[in-house]
Amino acid sequence: MLDELIKNREKLHTRNIQLTTYHHSDSKVIIHGILKDNLCTKAFDATGIVKNPGTLHHIDVKLLININPLTIEDAEAEMIHVPLPECHSTLDTVEKLKGLEVKAGFSKKIHAIMGGKRGCSHLCNLIIVMAQEIVQGSLVQKRKEKPPVPDDIDGLADKEFLINSCRMWTKDGPKIKALKQAIEERNKH
Repeated sequence: MLDELIKNREKLHTRNIQLTTYHHSDSKVIIHGILKDNLCTKAFDATGIVKNPGTLHHIDVKLLININPLTIEDAEAEMIHVPLPECHSTLDTVEKLKGLEVKAGFSKKIHAIMGGKRGCSHLCNLIIVMAQEIVQGSLVQKRKEKPPVPDDIDGLADKEFLINSCRMWTKDGPKIKALKQAIEERNKH
């Protein structure tokens, strides 16, 4: 139904976030995040100044991640296009990401470092979204080689990121059932 509602409608604004993980070494990956906001129609800012269609924000972030434990070792960000020259002053918050572990509470920590009046909401949002790519990309890095089947569910590597991460990974979900079956099969031999 909603597909029909947006068909042939004027776009007002778009936000595109692109996330990519790159191999660095056996124990490290580089996460690259790009946020682009586009104004698709003429609009006015809060002061009444006209804003013509075009790029509002183009922010580029690169994070060097140690995958065990997931920790930000280095961080760089660039504001390629922002509404005000003063926006660039918020890049000082990126240095504070170094040494931060990616685990439960990560989003809250990022907001405390660079959210609200401490920094840039767009940069903060991009870093928070990058956490999912940090987890996914590091799991792919770890599993470039076939991992051994664990002895039991407690022995599952990265279980803190997998168990209850979605309905498929609940204790009665298909991923845990498949893992239990693989453990049983391995134990038969």
